[in-house]
Amino acid sequence: MTISFRLKLLASHAVVALVVGAVTLIVVERLVSTRMENQLDHRLESQARAVSSWLGRATHPQQLAHRLADVVDARVTIIDKRGIAVGESASIAGWSINAEGTPREVTEAREGKVGHDTRFSADEQQPVRYIAVPAAQEAVVRLGVPIGELVETKMALRRQLLAAALASLLLALGLAALVAGPLTRRLREATRMAQRIGAGEYDVPAPPAANDEIGVLASALAHAATELRQTEAHRREFLANVAHEIRTPVTSIRGYAEILSKSPAPAETSKEFLTTIHRNALRIGQLVEDLLELEAIEAGKGSALTIEDVKIAPVVGHVLDTLRARADETAAAIRVDVGDVAVRGDADAVERIVLNLVDNAIRHGGNGVAVHITATREEERIKLFVHDNGPGIPADDRARLFERFHRGAAARDPKRRGTGLGLAIARELAVAMSGTLTLGEGSTFVLDLPAR
Repeated sequence: MTISFRLKLLASHAVVALVVGAVTLIVVERLVSTRMENQLDHRLESQARAVSSWLGRATHPQQLAHRLADVVDARVTIIDKRGIAVGESASIAGWSINAEGTPREVTEAREGKVGHDTRFSADEQQPVRYIAVPAAQEAVVRLGVPIGELVETKMALRRQLLAAALASLLLALGLAALVAGPLTRRLREATRMAQRIGAGEYDVPAPPAANDEIGVLASALAHAATELRQTEAHRREFLANVAHEIRTPVTSIRGYAEILSKSPAPAETSKEFLTTIHRNALRIGQLVEDLLELEAIEAGKGSALTIEDVKIAPVVGHVLDTLRARADETAAAIRVDVGDVAVRGDADAVERIVLNLVDNAIRHGGNGVAVHITATREEERIKLFVHDNGPGIPADDRARLFERFHRGAAARDPKRRGTGLGLAIARELAVAMSGTLTLGEGSTFVLDLPAR
């Protein structure tokens, strides 16, 4: 059986109110009762000592007991050293306590202490509080007061405290109900929001601003819905881009393959068609490889990087050797000024990043582009700059330049078309080496890595 939060809240308030009421009932009742009993004992003890002082001057203890009983408003008993009641305000004197057993308060008084005891009196038909004190000639003076009214007062106090505890319980439940209503309503709203998000409905309205825990939870859910909506949009865009990237070469391969399968073609035409089919097949293969590599790097499952000291100058030299033919084809002028700096990273990964940046500069910079590669040290970091004087990067493309499949102007020029994943892979490689790859002023890319 599921217990609702509202019921749990009401139950918790009820338990707290009951505990507080019970503790209050016990503590207050005992404190008041003890105080009343102590006051009565103190009065009786003072009066008993006053009676004992009169005893030394009196010749008739029985008459003294009767007279003082009216004065102190208590039963007065005077007991001699033999245990005989020589003075008794409530009955005829002369009875012996030894016959009935010595009462506890008398025993304590004979030991030189103030004796206390409470017993039910058959004569009074109610409890009687006794106080006994030692007197001259080994006698004992005992005072007794019926405490039926005191007991009734204590019972009345207990009933009042119990009524107050029940009233507190009802008040606590009422307050809990007032609090639980809005609270459970907001929790239900947050639950419905979470259920809608779980069902794939990410367009949920933002909750009203609130600074408590439920408000923070609702805001977090709304923020998560926004991020999931953006992620879903990126996922759909990514799938559309992949489908578009694959559709074009597959269509080309299928078209040329159908032509070659239906009728014989001249050898030169067949060679041209096969070359086109091969080029598109390589393009699909490269796209799949880049996608798998990017996913592996982002998931932390790519090829393990070997972090070591890497000198920048030899890495740039290898890149220039690789791109020499393309640079000559476009009459690109590449100038290098990296000095003798070194970084902590993976040599192959650093080379791939620099190769991608320089290749993009040559590819998109136009004929005769000038590419400048420089490096500087800033404290414990090395910054490698790749700059070209080409047409630059349009403002609309700058924010999305590192996204998958985003090419900007290159998408409109088939001769300069790539997979659109190079910069995304380069950035992930930089992050894997505790670095960053960013776009600076104009068309300057900045690779930041730890210094050796």
